Amino acid sequence: MSVEALLSEVKRASNISLRNRHRFAVFLCTSEVDEETLALAARVLKAWRKTAGKKDKLLVLGKEEFIDAAKKRFSGAFVAFGEAQRVLGETYEALLIDLTQGFNPNDLGIAVETIAEGGVILALSPQPEAWRSLISWLHEDLAGEAQRSEVVPRFYRRFIEKSMQAAGAIFFDCDAGEVLKGFDLKQTAEKKQKLRLPEESEIKKKLYKLCATQDQVDVLRRFEGFLAGKRKAAVITADRGRGKTALLGILTPYLISVLNRRLKRAVRVLVVAPSPRAVQTYFLFLKKAMIRQGMTDFFVRKKGELVTLINSRYARVEYAVPRRALTEKDYADVIIVDEAAALAVEVLWELTRGEADYLIFSSTIHGYEGAGRGFSIRFLRKFESSGEYEVVKMNLSEPIRYAAGDPVEAWLYDVLLLDAKPAQLTDGDLEAIKAGELSFEPLDRDELYSNDRLLREFFGIYILAHYRNKPSDVLILGDMPKHFAFRVVANGKTVASLHVAEEGEIEDELIAAMAQGYRPKGQIVPDVILKHYCDEEFPKLRGLRIVRIATHPKAMNLGIGSFALRELEKWARERGNAYLAAGFGVSADLLRFWDRNAFVPVHITAQRNEISGEHTLVVIKPLTSSLEERVAEINAEFVNRLIEYLADELRSLNTSVAMLMLRSLQIDAKVPDPSLDSVAKTRLEKYFSNLSYYESIGDIAKPLMRYHFSRARRAELTREEELVVIGKCLQHKGWDELGNAFGTLTRAIRKVWVWYEENKLQS
Repeated sequence: MSVEALLSEVKRASNISLRNRHRFAVFLCTSEVDEETLALAARVLKAWRKTAGKKDKLLVLGKEEFIDAAKKRFSGAFVAFGEAQRVLGETYEALLIDLTQGFNPNDLGIAVETIAEGGVILALSPQPEAWRSLISWLHEDLAGEAQRSEVVPRFYRRFIEKSMQAAGAIFFDCDAGEVLKGFDLKQTAEKKQKLRLPEESEIKKKLYKLCATQDQVDVLRRFEGFLAGKRKAAVITADRGRGKTALLGILTPYLISVLNRRLKRAVRVLVVAPSPRAVQTYFLFLKKAMIRQGMTDFFVRKKGELVTLINSRYARVEYAVPRRALTEKDYADVIIVDEAAALAVEVLWELTRGEADYLIFSSTIHGYEGAGRGFSIRFLRKFESSGEYEVVKMNLSEPIRYAAGDPVEAWLYDVLLLDAKPAQLTDGDLEAIKAGELSFEPLDRDELYSNDRLLREFFGIYILAHYRNKPSDVLILGDMPKHFAFRVVANGKTVASLHVAEEGEIEDELIAAMAQGYRPKGQIVPDVILKHYCDEEFPKLRGLRIVRIATHPKAMNLGIGSFALRELEKWARERGNAYLAAGFGVSADLLRFWDRNAFVPVHITAQRNEISGEHTLVVIKPLTSSLEERVAEINAEFVNRLIEYLADELRSLNTSVAMLMLRSLQIDAKVPDPSLDSVAKTRLEKYFSNLSYYESIGDIAKPLMRYHFSRARRAELTREEELVVIGKCLQHKGWDELGNAFGTLTRAIRKVWVWYEENKLQS
């Protein structure tokens, strides 16, 4: 079959896809991207454009050298791999993507979902067999040159196998000049139905007319009356490409109008998202909706090309990164959190503790910023049960760029495992778990990536249990050297998934480079210990870092995670590993889990992550007696620094988290004795007798508490007393932040003073 046969398939696919309001894909398989290949790609696009009647709004994605070559023949938007986030929320008619040197799954997912109905995804691909041995630029970026020979492209092997089975995909062998797989779909969909707008409504019809789907209209209608009463929260969930961000922009002027009349002042709307780029669609539709609402006089502020603020006499609508939102939440009337699944649960929870009466969370269920189900399970359940807000839940299911049943979306979800689900657990399965009938299994990655059911169960647990998953996770676990997969099994079903990476055994030359600032790939814990504790021996040890551990959401709090860590420890000891370690966005719940399993905190990032709003904590469990002593020393130095940081960079850290980290101390830290004299003692006695305020003895209490928390053996404080004294004396929080706990603080300081005096007598 010839090129003419290919073009015939393209024309047929264009006609059927256009009528179905779907998209289709064409893979041009070649051993080399040359002028002839690009010329053929141009002919395919021309055939599609002529048949579908499209203007060819083209997105071109690839490595820089491919972009340079494509610019000579094509016109459109040119985006290099690694910068695909730039096109989130945008819409194109066609995608030309170069896969011949491999690709990042995150980039593929973002780019494909920008293509509208009737559009084509034109991929330049290696020959099908070549995928089986393809070591890509991404592998080299992740593994480093030293481990390149150990990479096994399991992800790419699965990708090409699934792609060649995908409905709506055409494969053409450019070298042999023949169609390998034709278009195999028929016309199925009906024409797009006209939107049914409400005849009478509080929200202006002009705003409803901005909606692209009936789903958007129906969800917008549910917001009528949302502002009746106070302390209400809306949660909108959707798959990517359902228009939830645009809907938020359409909705906002209505909310502003109602609140502006009620409050008789300008309304403040705080928009929180992982990045300003993520909310550009929101601001685009907000401007359109404000004009239709009659709010035509407004000022737009940009940071570079990105809108970050729209100000008018009616409202101030401003974007804030999660970290800044935590400090400004009390000044907002409405808080809108877009892509909530990408934010840490602790950050989401803190946002609900502000003064805003109205909260709106939107979350992608199957997306590239996070897993919306993890958001639902880890955050929403707790939020609803708190009773702080009346919660209204909504869902968008209808795609805005194409019709339901789109074969390209089905293919994308399949190859990137975006729709993976864990095994269904029965009552019998749960009883087996409670009875401790569990087994721990190392997984052969070749078998895992060739067993679709097992792979989907494994990653399905991540999607449900974690709030931040990316398609690239599938490639990293499958392909990278020194990465391992494990699972916990009950009744033959996966109930916990573990991804582990081996680190260490670093040579002296590389250690010297690391000490000067170099950061090697895949050596996170050795790098932390070397750079922050100047320990040049630790990187020579071999250890295991737990990249991710997740339990089936229906089997949480049943001891499965702890069982998995105990079994992993046995496996690690058999391999001669010196330690287990993990790094995670710290929260009280997570820290308690790692503490129960004897993992010791050794490092916390001073600044919150700009996107998630988290502080990252590194914990270690030593597996040898000699390392136990060294980790205890490192932990003591960590607590020493923590005590100082709590008054500065970590002042906003959750006090429960600070308390748990301070409790981890095993040997005394190097905090000097405050050496309090008789005058200090007299001042304290007046304070204890209610003859003076805390403010008059703060200069005594602060060094006393720093010393107290630097000792492995401390005064016996209640949890409430410990929280208050840490919050006031170490974090310097205001009384309003502590709930005006004057008496509790006095009792705590008295106990510590008695402890201090007794220790002085004994020494």
